[in-house]
Amino acid sequence: MWQTLTRVVLAGLLSIATILPAWAEGTVARAQFSTDVIDREPIDDIGPVVKVEYGEIQRVYFFTDLRAMSGGQVIHRWKLDGEDQADVAFDIGGDRWRVWSSKRLMPGFDGKWSVDIVLDGNIVETHSFDYVDEY
Repeated sequence: MWQTLTRVVLAGLLSIATILPAWAEGTVARAQFSTDVIDREPIDDIGPVVKVEYGEIQRVYFFTDLRAMSGGQVIHRWKLDGEDQADVAFDIGGDRWRVWSSKRLMPGFDGKWSVDIVLDGNIVETHSFDYVDEY
């Protein structure tokens, strides 16, 4: 009986130990592309496709709401068709931290845009949209 109970307790402790590192790294509560960020909140969600507007420079914002990452550093790594375009770094100063970066898009920048959320050198999530030239 005691051997079985000891095995169950040890198995439970081991399962908690495997979950703990993922929890300790924090989470991305929200992440989305928007046309603007006002008062630390995105005003809309642009969805998976952005169409080129000729004669215009479009700015696309990437917003993230980060939890339990205080003291770490997060990078928004913007890519076009898999090629690095820009890294924007943020030092996380609290248990809930909202950050955003933006990219100016012009005609000729069409393709698949993505942003990697990088925490202390590790990619946590990737989000993307297609910048489409239908002309």
